Amino acid sequence: MGNMELLDRSDYLKADTSFVMDSILRFPEMCREAFSLNSKIVIPSYYIKAKKIVLLGMGGSGSACDIMRDFLLEHTDLVVESVHNYILPGFVDKDTLVIANSFSGNTEETLSGFISAYEKGAKLIAITKGGKLKILADKYRVPVFTFELDTAPRTAFPYLFFMLLGVFEKLGHLELSHSFVQSVTETLETAILKYGPNSSLFENPAKILAEKIHGKIPVIFATEKLAGVANRWKNQFNENSKNISFIGLLPEIDHNLIEGMQSPKSVCYVLSLESNFEQNRNILRQNITFEILLKNKMLLERIKFIHTKEWLTEVLFFVLYGDFVSYYLAVLNKVNPGTNDVINRLKDRLS
Repeated sequence: MGNMELLDRSDYLKADTSFVMDSILRFPEMCREAFSLNSKIVIPSYYIKAKKIVLLGMGGSGSACDIMRDFLLEHTDLVVESVHNYILPGFVDKDTLVIANSFSGNTEETLSGFISAYEKGAKLIAITKGGKLKILADKYRVPVFTFELDTAPRTAFPYLFFMLLGVFEKLGHLELSHSFVQSVTETLETAILKYGPNSSLFENPAKILAEKIHGKIPVIFATEKLAGVANRWKNQFNENSKNISFIGLLPEIDHNLIEGMQSPKSVCYVLSLESNFEQNRNILRQNITFEILLKNKMLLERIKFIHTKEWLTEVLFFVLYGDFVSYYLAVLNKVNPGTNDVINRLKDRLS
């Protein structure tokens, strides 16, 4: 049975015992559900004065933090760090807002950072289903925003991201209207029809891309504008597809990695994530960079959604599309996208 036939059969969904595809198909619905919870977010008025922000998160929770950081750095005057570690930046003090974003509430790196932030007198917020993080937040008497969701942490992205959006809306750094979110999610629902499992391979760009990169190492290129999205794609290839993947950020890669993309030619497949809101110099760099790669006979796919006219729509479209591609690559790799056996064994040894 060829790959083409495999991706157009529905029986592979029966092996998806963690219902990862169900969660991907619910992506727009989860965005609306999470947005509806934002009305319950109450933040102390003095938090608004914070000009330094630290976002704590690992894995899927960390992806939401990274994408939020990308927006804040470009659209606000805030100093923002997204931390994937035990250790906080040295600048954290009483004038810093530290937001811990943890699906389970039991992520040890995030808990360590949250405790350190409390000891430094920082302003604190927690976003979680519960666990030790909620216990700590209640103990510290700081805002904690919870939700109920039965899914894998990485497929909870809409909740983790929209609750962060809700926090920064309350802080006055962005605006989210019900009509705008409704418009965004309706656009995402059209993407579900186009990229979902019921769309045949010949009409489904996500299945076609998965077929192209099957057996390769996806190397994801992006500028800082889509750095968090690129990291999300890498993580989804790693976790869902059980496929090694790397990212490279422009313009930095034009000072080093571009030399290394001459060999081996048959191993890597470059995926360039390109924004509609890119600055002109980076657009020129992208064009020249990919001319060089094509001349070197490197495999390359440039991905851009020209119909997405707002930052939020574009980001969510990229995330959803990447989730579909990683799922179909898991099918081609004949692995279960819902399991994390290696990660779990590692965590067991650390416990």
